[in-house]
Amino acid sequence: MRSSRVIVAIVFICIAGFTSTVLLAQTREPRKVTTPAAAEAPRSMADLAQISFAGVLARAIPSVVTVRVTSEDPVPVELRPGDGLETVAKPQTRLSRSGGSGVIIDAANGHILTNNHVSERAIQIEVVLSDGRLMPARLVGLDVGADLAVIEVADRRLQAIPMGDSDKVRVGDVVLAIGNPFGLEGTATMGIVSASMRSEVGHEAFEDFFQIDAVVNPGNSGGALVNTRGELIGINTAIAGTSGNVGIGFAIPINMARIVKGQIVRYGHMRRGALGLIVEDLSYERAATLMSGTNRGAVVTAVVPGSPAALAGIVPGAIVTEIAGKPVRGAAEFKTRVVTVPLGTELSLVLRSEGQDRRYILATAKVLETGPEHTLTAADGGLAGLTVTDIAPGNPLFGELRGAQVVRIASGSHAAQVGLQTGDVIVGIDNFDIRQTEHLFRYAERTGMSYRLKLQRKGVAGWLRVVR
Repeated sequence: MRSSRVIVAIVFICIAGFTSTVLLAQTREPRKVTTPAAAEAPRSMADLAQISFAGVLARAIPSVVTVRVTSEDPVPVELRPGDGLETVAKPQTRLSRSGGSGVIIDAANGHILTNNHVSERAIQIEVVLSDGRLMPARLVGLDVGADLAVIEVADRRLQAIPMGDSDKVRVGDVVLAIGNPFGLEGTATMGIVSASMRSEVGHEAFEDFFQIDAVVNPGNSGGALVNTRGELIGINTAIAGTSGNVGIGFAIPINMARIVKGQIVRYGHMRRGALGLIVEDLSYERAATLMSGTNRGAVVTAVVPGSPAALAGIVPGAIVTEIAGKPVRGAAEFKTRVVTVPLGTELSLVLRSEGQDRRYILATAKVLETGPEHTLTAADGGLAGLTVTDIAPGNPLFGELRGAQVVRIASGSHAAQVGLQTGDVIVGIDNFDIRQTEHLFRYAERTGMSYRLKLQRKGVAGWLRVVR
């Protein structure tokens, strides 16, 4: 009863701001919704005060669980110039406890979907159901790139959440976020879908987020985003900023999550392929030069020999404007569309060249792509002589680790004196995460005279002291 009163209070407070949106969302279906779990559309303005999503939440909350994790986190070791891994002290670990949320999506098999960052490095996982049952869980598999994981419980007395179709979600639709922020189990908040296809948030390697204004906080990760029929349309994953909720949250569309989940259950991980197209954002200057008639898309800068794209006759200069029926607005969006389908999947692409559109059908394959290389100067954090690249498809670390990978180090350069080695992956500078080469340039120039350069070296977390 207390939970219901809280939910009604939240709805009442929000109702003035959402009046027009609720009316739209509740009347967009021409057929009458008869399921008792669906919220009834108001018949008049006077009925607005009586709107309640209690039935929707009664249907969805039993499928949302609390995930408690005990993890073993590595303690980065200090690396010194000339050190090999054999000379480094044995890496230490420390135990930590954290929590998040999860959604029961397959009751028959005990499968619960959550975020990878909720369950990563777990040595013990416990699940608390909405009815108070506590049970152990095991990790079935995970996908770092999409930030998804599947865990399993032995008890099959579960209630799976009804599935929605995230491809049908529209900006302005009313949504409810359900999870366990700050350990407050069964918390629900309401808002709308503020935007879709957010692909450059910087939280994950492969992003195609819904942006929502329903309040989400730490602990909501892995929880359910449902529509007004109580159907799962997304997995709550991230918030904007680092200083608490600012009214901007992000959720992974459930259609994308279900594909990754299927691969995890079958193979233990997501099997990805590529098309052999090296692309970059289409700048206004490049669009004018190509006289393409469009200023959005991903322009092909190179084609990998022998790849599906090469065999189809695609050449540099073409602009990818659509893939799998969805628009492509830039390089990040193109990458996400390709790597979030299973290896061998056929994709429909529209490419524009010389003002003409042409459609191609290409199947993803195992292709070793190489991204553009970037060399730092003395102004870039004192790392002159260092050449790095993003981790590209075909690299064993692709989808498993994010950062700037060291390609070359000029002999006698400051980067060589620091102690960097070819193959190192730079993942941080002091308290800033490095997820791609762009971040390395951005944060390196802001450093002081001395800082910590965090990296991964052959699976070992370490750091180097850099003095400019």
